[in-house]
Amino acid sequence: MNNTDNIVQTTHPIQTPSFQSIPEENKTISSPINVPKINLPIIISIIFVIVLVGLVSYYLGTKKNQSTTKIIQQRTSTTLVVSNNPTQKNIPSITPSVQPVTTLPIGWIYKSNGKCGVKFPIPPKEKPYYISVDSNRQPSLNNDDDIGRFWDFPRGGVYPNLLSKLITDHQEHKQAAAMYATIEEASGYISSAVVVSCIPNSNNLTNLTMLDLLQNKLQSFNNIAEEKEMEASAYVINSFSEVNRWNKKVYDLSVSEYYPNSGGKLIINVAQYTMFTTPKYIYEVRVIGATENMFVKETARKIFDNLLFE
Repeated sequence: MNNTDNIVQTTHPIQTPSFQSIPEENKTISSPINVPKINLPIIISIIFVIVLVGLVSYYLGTKKNQSTTKIIQQRTSTTLVVSNNPTQKNIPSITPSVQPVTTLPIGWIYKSNGKCGVKFPIPPKEKPYYISVDSNRQPSLNNDDDIGRFWDFPRGGVYPNLLSKLITDHQEHKQAAAMYATIEEASGYISSAVVVSCIPNSNNLTNLTMLDLLQNKLQSFNNIAEEKEMEASAYVINSFSEVNRWNKKVYDLSVSEYYPNSGGKLIINVAQYTMFTTPKYIYEVRVIGATENMFVKETARKIFDNLLFE
């Protein structure tokens, strides 16, 4: 509110003196009335102060509105909305909800095999997620365009390299996996897969105590000199970071896997793992596969990002 509203201008009616008839002989010449002069500098100064106060009030009101808008924006959360257009990049949208809101493309549905308390978002067996076999071409394992692969769930199994080191006596891991494969493919080459493995959290481990125990178990495993069959001969955690995903705090790990070859030299593969605990399970989650097809990779990542855990 401008301060000009607080200025009350009071005007008084000018009282015009009344004159009575005076006899001619009694008339005298009176001195002229002194009218006060208007002080122009003072009036200009008052107007300037009023305008200045109004501008300051407007500025403070504008800043207050901007601060309120900024606070509201900071309280909103970013949620991934999966695009219905497979060629369109996923753009985070702003929503005031603190809970994750998952929007899947048309035709996608959640599936569960009853293991590990997880549901998988699976695309339909139709274009662009499925391309039928081209009978005019010889199919190739590393060509995802004409071999007839689709996202099948549940499908296949993958050994949980890190999680297996935490298994205690009388425990066995459970697994849920989605694979991009043909009906005939059973083992060997994996184009792409999203795999969730779990074991019971019998000792009530937290993320930190689980990671500390895993480091110790890997060190013990690496010191074993005997042949380790299909596994790497050693696993070394290069780095890890805690992130918020699936409405949980999880650890993303970068791990160097050392594989011996016939020439005596080690082949080093750097792999990505996600590990975390809940009161019920200890989890290992991975996206794996040898495909170079970018659309297949993006679809695998959408499945990974939109997993639903208990």
